[in-house]
Amino acid sequence: MKKRTHMIGAVFFAVLGYLIWHSLHVAFLLPPKPSISSTLTSFLSMEVKIFFVMISASLVGGSIPDILDPPFSRRHRAFAHSKVLLYLFIIIWTVSLFTLLTDPNLIIWFVYFFLLGYISHLALDSLTPAGLQ
Repeated sequence: MKKRTHMIGAVFFAVLGYLIWHSLHVAFLLPPKPSISSTLTSFLSMEVKIFFVMISASLVGGSIPDILDPPFSRRHRAFAHSKVLLYLFIIIWTVSLFTLLTDPNLIIWFVYFFLLGYISHLALDSLTPAGLQ
């Protein structure tokens, strides 16, 4: 995949990740059934610092695998493009999701969105003929 596709995928996964967090946050801490309008309102009224962290961390996470395993080299699709790393990051992302429900500080937001960017890169690369290692 091209860099542009990975960047779009990273931002898409970040927005989806925020909506997942919001839905769980509302389900566990506020009224039991979040409505679509409350989810969209929350996304549109997101704090500027969280929005900045969301975009920047997901873009960094989405480009790191190709920095670690550069395309057009013999090492491309090495450890940074492995299924093991994908599964590990999904587990860590899930832990960070539930940590955000109790302690929403910026460092955890950064880790959360960075992992979503990285996961998006690996998910998109798994759809190519070369797949993941």
